[in-house]
Amino acid sequence: MNRRQAIRQIIIVSSGLAVLPACDFQGSNGLVKTYEHLALSKKQYTLIGELQKSILPLKEVSVDLASQRLDYLLTRINDCYSMEDIQQYLSGLGDFEQYMTKQFDKPYAKLEPAQKTETLELIAKDKQASNMQTFINTNKALTVEHFTRSEQYQTDHFGFEFAPNRYSGCVAI
Repeated sequence: MNRRQAIRQIIIVSSGLAVLPACDFQGSNGLVKTYEHLALSKKQYTLIGELQKSILPLKEVSVDLASQRLDYLLTRINDCYSMEDIQQYLSGLGDFEQYMTKQFDKPYAKLEPAQKTETLELIAKDKQASNMQTFINTNKALTVEHFTRSEQYQTDHFGFEFAPNRYSGCVAI
């Protein structure tokens, strides 16, 4: 093989591999991480993530818990909830999306933080929005549960130390 051809092929393959991560093979309607009972689009996935950020903003937390808490929430719903609860959650998600387009004509992620809080308070007071209330309350409960079970929260607020704790060799009694 000619040396020039070999170098040319190496350059072509390496440039193709460099561009590969930017490719979207699922399309705009593609599903994100697959869950057995939850079929979410990218838009719904990001909406749930934004809702979690407005429920529990983690600006002062040094550990990146944002992706972990979204995965925790969806895994918990998929594995631990009944099919009826999952259907109610998904219908609440659909109702919430429709409510946002009807009220503001823009996605939830593009709202100001004050508008996000106001929207959540209005939905909590609305007696006809039971599916949306279930959706928001489920997100709120599981987001707070994930944070309170995190290592950083346990060590910072409770002084928790992992077993077997500290070893003090020679201590005067």
